Amino acid sequence: MIDIHNHILPGLDDGSPHEDVTAFYIDRVVEAKMEGIVFTPHYMRGFYNNTKDKILDVYQRTRQIIERKGYILNTYCAAEIYLVGNESIDDIQINSFMINGSRYVLVENSLTGFSYDLYENLYKLGKLGFKPILAHPERYVEIKEKPLLAEEFMHRDVYLQINTGSLLGLYGNRVKDVSFELIDRGYAHFLGTDCHCQNGVYDFPEAIDVLRKIFGDKTADLLGVEYPQKMLNNEDLPHFYNHKQQIPLKKNFFQRLFKL
Repeated sequence: MIDIHNHILPGLDDGSPHEDVTAFYIDRVVEAKMEGIVFTPHYMRGFYNNTKDKILDVYQRTRQIIERKGYILNTYCAAEIYLVGNESIDDIQINSFMINGSRYVLVENSLTGFSYDLYENLYKLGKLGFKPILAHPERYVEIKEKPLLAEEFMHRDVYLQINTGSLLGLYGNRVKDVSFELIDRGYAHFLGTDCHCQNGVYDFPEAIDVLRKIFGDKTADLLGVEYPQKMLNNEDLPHFYNHKQQIPLKKNFFQRLFKL
């Protein structure tokens, strides 16, 4: 299992405040039997000004924590970029914020309403050869109101990353329902904890168990193992992999959902 989105690096954003908290969560990651983890501190110009050098310095100190504990854990360094304005695209290039040196880059936008230039910036990223991954689509107000809007992003060559907490109901029932609908339709490519080190819990395994119970091993392995590993290897991934007819969800889906 590979977590591609979290805020476990210390002192960089609203995640882990210091190394002791980071060490605690590294213990939880290893206990969860994770194969790999991509550290993605926020980058938001004027608020979280985390340059490449700053992130790498904290990353190397975190690697020392891992090595002192004697853990074997594959780790990677990137960022979650708040994609607003041409400057954010410039910053991605200047700081090499891509995941593991690949073409893939994790981006987010306002949860309460997409910025006026979101689609334009996603287009520009694609033209520059990047492969944007939109973090937690199930939490954006537009997609909560109209889940089928997620398909529009895929047609724009954008990948989608679902939060583990969304599957477990941590953001409310509406977000949980939308996350299940997106996965059922094939509108999801990756899982990430988006862990902010606030509740003592690292819930990737629990979310994978939920996926296995409702959607089966194939979907759980695709989102939690196969696609993340291919992304780290900079391999091309299909945006559309679920070839069933996209129709309104049938009653038996909700029957499966209510078994949780």
